[in-house]
Amino acid sequence: MAEMRVVETEWEGESAFLASLRDVTERKQVEEALAQSERRYRLLADNATDVIWAADINLDDVTDDVFGTDVDFRLTYLSPSVVQLLGYSPEEATGRSMKEITTPFSFGTVKKVLANALEAQSTGGSCSENRLELEMRHKDGSLVWAETTMDLLRRPEDGRPTGMMGVARDICERKRAEEARLRIEQLLREKVTELETFSYGIAHDLRSPLLSIERFSYELQEDIQNQNMENVQEDIQLLQSGVRKMRLLVDRTLEYSRAGYLVKPTENIPFSKIVEEVIADFAEQLSSIGATVSLADGFPMVFVDRMRMVQLLNNLIQNSIKYRDKTVPLRIEIGYQPSEDEVIFFVRDNGSGIDAGETEKVFDLFYQGTADGEGSGAGLAIVKRIIEAHGGRVWAEQGQAGKGTTICFALPQQNPADN
Repeated sequence: MAEMRVVETEWEGESAFLASLRDVTERKQVEEALAQSERRYRLLADNATDVIWAADINLDDVTDDVFGTDVDFRLTYLSPSVVQLLGYSPEEATGRSMKEITTPFSFGTVKKVLANALEAQSTGGSCSENRLELEMRHKDGSLVWAETTMDLLRRPEDGRPTGMMGVARDICERKRAEEARLRIEQLLREKVTELETFSYGIAHDLRSPLLSIERFSYELQEDIQNQNMENVQEDIQLLQSGVRKMRLLVDRTLEYSRAGYLVKPTENIPFSKIVEEVIADFAEQLSSIGATVSLADGFPMVFVDRMRMVQLLNNLIQNSIKYRDKTVPLRIEIGYQPSEDEVIFFVRDNGSGIDAGETEKVFDLFYQGTADGEGSGAGLAIVKRIIEAHGGRVWAEQGQAGKGTTICFALPQQNPADN
């Protein structure tokens, strides 16, 4: 293959043309090879599921402080698959800054990698950190995770960076799977801790009535042998008391273990109906001790297992009665406070209150604030299990001057259609 060059000139007063021929076979072969390479690259980039991207680096920006607030990198090329990743067309994304499409933390990560690369260059070393995870902003405002490579494009004469190039891949599903795994691991750790506490509590609390039964059985045997019939009846009563206490602990343990599971499918029901049902059950007992109950107006609808919520309020009312200050009439207030994504309910009383620093311990299984406390100490632990089974949270607040207790529990605002 030859290339001809023709030049018009003058020869002995006449117009003439000079022609030269040069073999350009090799150059044409190189050009064709480059064109084919370009076509292959374009075909690959246009059909790749991952996003191929490139960005410019302003040399003036990185001369002094790569971490400066003015440092930015402009995108100069994005393959068509950017639509699936970020919602932008390549034309919309080209020219945007990386700061605009990444979160501040991720943009800082990009600058850190660049800074490490510049430091490695100045010391004659190499930077192997070129794969990173970035949180990016979708066109619709949502956040997506991408894993990308990041290689520097350098100026031939001095090796200084002029741009960056990489391949980005959507890793949202992987991130969600990792988050789910972490949640499961955390849940398992909590369950193991709960099981250990549960086992210890059962062993500890059952040991006391068992020892009592054992001791009184020996005393009963001795009184029978000595024909001390006056003490036999007392020994039997003490034995029966130990058995009743042990049975209560077993029953409450079973109740606690079941509280983490919903009895019936959740349903949309006015919270006022649940409150009215519970107050009606306690009406006679509350009247006998001169207690008053005030209820908020306009309780919202809740999406709950009604039986579990009845059980929860039963436990809270029982606690208010059990730990009341007997020097003053008992007052119980049941109310609520809506917020953006949940409704906070509360049961407040003017009872003996909770000691400072005990507001978290009261929800531990078998915890009792006083040595002579009645019951098993499982009531608030069961309340916590019920609320957590509904995806909510529960906490206790101490009243003023150590008097009175407020138990708060939050339920998510949820539409049954979402389930």
